Amino acid sequence: WKTMVAKSEKIMDSLDIKSINVFTNIKKDTIEKLLKTGCILKLNKKQVLFYERDILENVYFLLSGKASIYKMNEFGERKVIFILNEGEIINEVFLSDVTSTVTCEAFEKSTIIKFNKKDFIDIMENDFNLVKNIIKVLEHRDRRLCRQLKNSTYIKIEKKLAAKLYRLNREFGVKKGQWYFLDVPGVTVTYLADMLGCKRETLSRAMKILQNDNLVKIEGKKIYIKPDELSLFFKN
Repeated sequence: WKTMVAKSEKIMDSLDIKSINVFTNIKKDTIEKLLKTGCILKLNKKQVLFYERDILENVYFLLSGKASIYKMNEFGERKVIFILNEGEIINEVFLSDVTSTVTCEAFEKSTIIKFNKKDFIDIMENDFNLVKNIIKVLEHRDRRLCRQLKNSTYIKIEKKLAAKLYRLNREFGVKKGQWYFLDVPGVTVTYLADMLGCKRETLSRAMKILQNDNLVKIEGKKIYIKPDELSLFFKN
């Protein structure tokens, strides 16, 4: 498979840099080097940035929008690993020449900053704060993966769903009275099934259980939850 070509490309400016988490508290000359070497790409919804097993020549950061990171199983089914938010690094594997272990797809219309990985590694060598920032981000992502692994074994599907909705609320939740609205368009029952690696029908049954317990409600295509109650449901 070939990676889809982004719609447009331009040199970024200093305002773009400030939106990326790992570019805080770095040297002025590091910022100048990043501005000289970085480019901006525009992706439409569901446009693929790179596929699993692609050889990546660039390091990508999400400037705006959201991106899905997923793997395909032997049956051609998607398992969504993360929904990345703006400011995050996309491909954490860039120091070696191994192929990508995941596919990255724009969850919605998104703007990406890219750097040639060799240029980026040269910049890292001269700014330890940048290196520390990247390590912190990767440590956080590793913790998220460990939580996902814990929640994916020997646990009923309704409890897995409760844990996933609770996690999504921490990133995208907006308080609406006694409920929290998951402000992430596109997270449907089908997409949640992809995230949990189960059939849509199985996910629907689990969602019904949470709805009957008044932990979740769905109005139109909008999902509302009660995070504290979901947390107790998962732990009990």
